This record gives sequence, C-alpha cells and structure tokens, in this order.
Amino acid sequence: MNQSHIWSRRAVLRGIGTVAALPWMASAARAFDLPPLARPPRRLLWCYTPNGIHMPDWLPQSPGELPQQLPWILQPLEAHRARIGLVGGMVCDKARANGDGPGDHARASGAFLTGVQPLKDEGKILIGISADQIAAKSLQDATRFSSLAFGTEGGGTSGQCDSGYACGYSNNISWISKTSPLGKEIHPQRIFDRLFRSGREAGRFAEERRRKKRSVLDFLLEDSKDLATKLGNEDRAKLDEFLHGVRELEQRLARTVSEDVGSIDDSLRPGGLPRDRGEHLRLLADLLVLALKTDSTRVCTLMFANEGSNRSHPELNISGGHHELSHHRDNPEHTAAIRKINRFHAEQLAYLLDQLDAVAEEGGSLLDSVQLMYGSAIRDGNRHDHHDLPILMVAKDVGGVRPGHYVHHPQGAPLNNLHLAMLQSAGLATPLFGDATGVLKDPV
Repeated sequence: MNQSHIWSRRAVLRGIGTVAALPWMASAARAFDLPPLARPPRRLLWCYTPNGIHMPDWLPQSPGELPQQLPWILQPLEAHRARIGLVGGMVCDKARANGDGPGDHARASGAFLTGVQPLKDEGKILIGISADQIAAKSLQDATRFSSLAFGTEGGGTSGQCDSGYACGYSNNISWISKTSPLGKEIHPQRIFDRLFRSGREAGRFAEERRRKKRSVLDFLLEDSKDLATKLGNEDRAKLDEFLHGVRELEQRLARTVSEDVGSIDDSLRPGGLPRDRGEHLRLLADLLVLALKTDSTRVCTLMFANEGSNRSHPELNISGGHHELSHHRDNPEHTAAIRKINRFHAEQLAYLLDQLDAVAEEGGSLLDSVQLMYGSAIRDGNRHDHHDLPILMVAKDVGGVRPGHYVHHPQGAPLNNLHLAMLQSAGLATPLFGDATGVLKDPV
C-alpha cells in the first residue's frame, strides 16, 4: 500500500464511496518514518443556547472557586467541574438596539461570534466574519473541512423573522462573509455521509452498496486490514475502537429512519431527524466528536436551537414554546419551565464533554485539546439584556478564564475579547475583529 495513500498528518482510509480519516497513531508514524506530532492540535468549539438563561440558577453567589454544590442549572456538569470556568461581565454591545429598535434575538445570534451590529434593512443581510471562520481560514489547509456548523433547527436566510431583521441572523452564528452564513447542517444522516462518504463516489457506488447491503464500516474494514498489520498493539486497539464507534453510530442513525435506505435511491433518502430533542443533540455531539477525533476538522459550531426558537419541549413535560416561556414576567410556572429547559441543555453539554473526554490522545483526552465556549448573547430572555452574559468555558491557557472558578470582569469587556483570547491561545495570530479591544485578560 502506498505510504502517501495512508498517512499525511492523519491517516485516511478509502473504501468504495467511503472516506474516513483516522486518528494519529505513533507506531504508524514509526513504520513510515514520519516525525511525531509535538502535541495534539487545538480544536475550537462554540455552542450556542437561545433565549437567555435563568441567571439565579446559573451563577455562584460570588467570584472565586466554584462552590461545592454547583448552581442548579450546571449540576449535570459536576463530573467536569475542574475543567469548566464561568466568565462573568462579558458584553455583546452589538446585540443591543443602539438606536435600531426591537429585534434582540436576531441581533444576539448575529453578533455572538462577529461583534458586528446586524443590519436591519427590509430583510437584507450585512454582518461581519465570525470568530470560527477566522479560525477556519487560518486552518484551512490542515484538515479536510476547514469548519463544520451543526444545529437542531433549519431555516433560510431571506425574509424577516424578528422585527425587520433577516431570518439569517436568527438561524446562524457562523458567517463566512458579511452577507453569507456558513449554513449549518441539522440532519445527522447527511453529516455522517459528508464525513464518511465522498460526495461523487457515494453516488457512483450507491447501487453497489445497496446490492451488497453493506454498511459504510464494511468498506472501511477492507482497507483497514492491510493497515492493521503495520500497527503496534496499542494503535491496533485504537483502530478497533474507532471502527466500533463508527459501527455503533451508524446503527443508531439507521434507527432514526423508518424506511429501508437500501431500497430507495440516494436522492430520496430520508433525513432521519430524531423526534426526541435530546437524542438529536446527542447524535450531533457524537458526530462532532468523530469529526474532531479523526481530524476531519478543528473548528465547529453547534446551535442547540435557533435564537428566538419557540419550539415546545414535550420530552420535559412542558407546555408552551421556549421563547414565549422566556418572557416569564416572574410567573412561577413559566420560570420553572425555563429552568428545566436550561438544565436540559446543560445535560446535553455534559454528554458532549463526556464523549470528548472518553477519547484518549497523547498526554490526555480529546477534551484536553478543546477550547470550548457555551453560552448566549442574551443574558435573561425576560429582559433581553446583553451584559454579564451566561458564558461557560472549557479551555486551558485562555486569558480571563480560570478552570474550576467563576471569574467576573467588573468593568465588562466585549465578548469578542474572549473569542480573540481563544484564537490566540490556539496558536492563531489573529488581529482585532468586530468590536474587540484586545485579548481578554484576568481582571485586576
């Protein structure tokens, strides 16, 4: 087998209509006389939750080490308390009206990663390039995909969705240009195909896949047999673990589809969106972890829902839409519902962290190489304020962040300063963008 077809910075298996990048393996590097990686690459991940947070159940009473009992919303993250850091005092000024009237939800998601005031002009779009896409441009030659954007709700960019703002602002946080969002993928099946089936080859060999009724993994196994003979015991075990994970995920995805996908044309293949919101988010988390684990990308965004989303949560025994409930006006029933939705999202974040931590890498786990931000550009959905935002970080060596602590920046600071700190901590020489005034530093 030709070395160039197996290993570059990462190993690539190619089966019939299938592409999968494998994690770096030390014995394979030795077998092909390749220099070892100095350390696992840094990955950047932004997760967005809409409609604000019930802040009394989010923040500790005072800055410092996280309390023995985490705030109620964050209790599902107990296993990761040493890694998480709460950052208070962040401001997203461009989510404020600044003379432009109502439309806080559209502005919040539009400005979250850009720090640029969205344009309200009969549904037209004008914004700035987002932090994730600045990172993606710097890393575009390192991986197969410069970045990926996932979410649970679709929606177009045209039309008006929030007081005259284009729908694109509410539906996206990732922007590749001033007028174009990256466009997030919500269908787990399509994401899986994109990650593990090459586009043109997938169509060419679709009939053969149907005829043989074999999974994507079966094609991977054909090429992996020869590769396995060149690996040491430890790396062979990693390969087996990876392929087992792909098989399990493929089976889970198949259970979300009601029809036999082998009996219909690929162009008619159903999306297989899970009805259960938690299962949808967990599938996206698993796909995200596979994308990072295989070094298919190093930059991802995940919208837990669109900003201003009014979807109901029957799985939580909650009647009423999320957005409507966020305007609780101190109604105890509505406040209780918002708390449950916030905690439900924290549970899904905990699942993502669990899966990242379960992947072993040189010197630790995949989670150790991730710079992750979770939060919103709306503080409280009842007030639509954009200061002292709910921001949670899982990150090492990022200015203004202390794992295991709540750090408050009393004078406030642009949220973009924290994005800038993430990018520079990941080794990206990034100039100021949006409303950033400098890299976030520890409060004086």
